[in-house]
Order: sequence, then C-alpha cells, then structure tokens
Amino acid sequence: MRNKEEKRLQRVVALFCATLFALFSFLFVAVYQSPLLEVLYDYVATGKLDYNGYLVAAVISPLLTLLALWLNRIAKFQREWTAMAYLPSVLLLAFITDIDRSLYVGGRSSTSWIVIFSVAMFVYAALAFVLQRVLFEKIKNLAMSTNRMIWRNLILFVIMFCLAGTLSNGEENFKREALVASRYKGGDAEGALAVGYKSLDASRELTAMRAYILAKENSLGERLFEYPQLYGAEGLLPFAQQTSPLSPDTVATLLGDTIKENENTLDYLRRLAHADTLCVAVRDYYLSALLLEKEVIEFEAELTRMCGSYRADSLPKHYREALLLLKEFSSEYQLNLEDSVLNSKFRSLREVESKYDDALMRNNYVRKAFGRTYWWYFLYGG
Repeated sequence: MRNKEEKRLQRVVALFCATLFALFSFLFVAVYQSPLLEVLYDYVATGKLDYNGYLVAAVISPLLTLLALWLNRIAKFQREWTAMAYLPSVLLLAFITDIDRSLYVGGRSSTSWIVIFSVAMFVYAALAFVLQRVLFEKIKNLAMSTNRMIWRNLILFVIMFCLAGTLSNGEENFKREALVASRYKGGDAEGALAVGYKSLDASRELTAMRAYILAKENSLGERLFEYPQLYGAEGLLPFAQQTSPLSPDTVATLLGDTIKENENTLDYLRRLAHADTLCVAVRDYYLSALLLEKEVIEFEAELTRMCGSYRADSLPKHYREALLLLKEFSSEYQLNLEDSVLNSKFRSLREVESKYDDALMRNNYVRKAFGRTYWWYFLYGG
C-alpha cells in the first residue's frame, strides 16, 4: 500500500514538472525571445515564409519536454529532485535563443557553451548517481506531502528558469532592434517606434531603424527629435557592415544609391540631394542630417533650394522649430510663421530657461517640458 501511494505521488510530481516546463518553454520561445528567433529565421530563410513564433514554440516545447523525460529514464530523478531532469533541456532552450550580432558579423566562439554544457552535464550525471545510490535509498520510506515536493521542485525550476534567461541573449539593444524589426514587419509601425522609446542608451542601429521607419512613413521631419539622438547625422544610417536586422542595402535602396568608401553620412546625403533627380526620402534624410549637425543656416538655404518658395506653416514640425531658432539667432532671417501654438511654446521655453540659474536644474526642467523638440536637441542635446 505504501509503495502504491509513493508511485501515485511521483506521478503527480512528474506531471507537475512536465507541465510547468512545457508552459515555460512555450512562452519563452513564443513570446519572450520570439523577436530574436524571428531575426534568425529571416536571416537564414531570407523571408521566404512568414515566421510564426507560436508554431515554432509548439514544436520546440514538446521536443525539449520529451528529451527531459527520456533522459530521466536513465537518471531517475524523483521526489523533490524531479525538476533536475530538465536541466539539459533548460540549457538547450538558452542555447537556441542565444542570438546576437555575430549572426551578421560572424566570429562567435562556441567555447563558452562547450564549457557550460560540459560542467552542467557533469553535475547532472554526478547528482543522478549520488541520488540513486545514496539518498533515495535512505529516504524512500520517509513520508513527504505532495505540496512539499511540489514546492521544492518549484524552487529548482525558478533557479533553472533564471539560468535560461541569464544564458540566452542579454544584450538589451539587440533585443530591441529585433523587436522593432518584428513589429514593423508585422505592419505595426507605431509599435516598432515605441520600442525603447524612453531609453537614453539607444544603439546607433536602433536609431537608424527608427529613422528608416519614419522615412517610410513620411514622418522624418515631423517626429525624428521625439526620440533620443546620440550620434548626430551618423545615426541616420546603419553601419556599412550589417550588424542589425536593418541592412545597409535596404536603406540604400530607399535612397537610390550606396554610400562610398570614406564618405561620411552628411556628404553622402548631400551628394544625393544635389543629383538630377530628388526623391522625398533623400530630401528628408538630407534636411534631417543638417539639423542633426546643427547646420541651421545651411538647412534653411537647402530647404529653399529644394522646396522653392515654401510656406512655413505647411512644413513638418521640426523644420518649423529649426526656422524659429534661426529667426532667434539671426537678425537677417525673416520668418512669417502663423502657428500660434508653436510660437507660444517657444516663448515658454525661453521663460523656463530664465527661471533657473543653475545649469543642471535648467537642463532638467527644459528636458522635461521640451525634450521632444528640436530646440532641446539644438540647445542642450547632441
């Protein structure tokens, strides 16, 4: 009777462990690390079929669960140690989702994973041996409640799940870039732009991806400075060698030509802007590059050259903000801007500046109220 009860208890614990791991691995693949796997899929399969994270998770999760159950027929982890049977599967789960920039640039070493798997499998085998030969023989006749066994297994799972999260890709910016690519590919441009919206350590690649999306949405001059700009004009373009889901060739296709060797971003865009044919994307990229380099006088001259006799109130928001600054600093420039809201906002900026003598305090208050304007970037950022 005692032996029958012990087997029933073990079946309950085994079912709990299998269910918990299957659920975790499914969510880990389908939700948490789905953008990274989608980036890998797009790079390998070159977008021939649409990626479905739930379908991939529906395959990986059962396979890893069955692997753990099969290995446990040899290791024979049981009772409060049943969760340890899933250690190899947890490591494989982390390995599958450890995707970083080496996907594009190469040069990744597998030494660390060889060491991790070697140490983990040694611990797995040693623990299985000790538990089978020593511990289980001593405690097999000791009574233990189902709740107590489940709680101890749950603690082991929490430790292993944290291990999976730690060993899989932890580079935050690359994960953001992957999420941007995933959302934009799915048609959610606003969702893509919202990724890392408040982050002050955005990578150049992430900054270039935002610029590309804004250009495709015809919003570059309207919204570029709503996002942190840490790289000047260089932040408009990805690196010459692909390091993120945004390929340099993709941007070059939008602009109509590739950047030349030893040509900086501003010179490249200036060359395109002075070509015989001028597309809207080139115009907005070039004018944005001038604003990012704080070349406001040249910006106004090029705006006039490309747009002719323009009406200031019809220009994108950041262009109007730049022209207001030019009017402020140059008595020779005359601006007829009827936008009362923008004029009032600029006066408010000057009022806030005049209130605080301390530079740091003034900086913080201006950023809080005007951090999404070109004025903030020109006067305090960049």
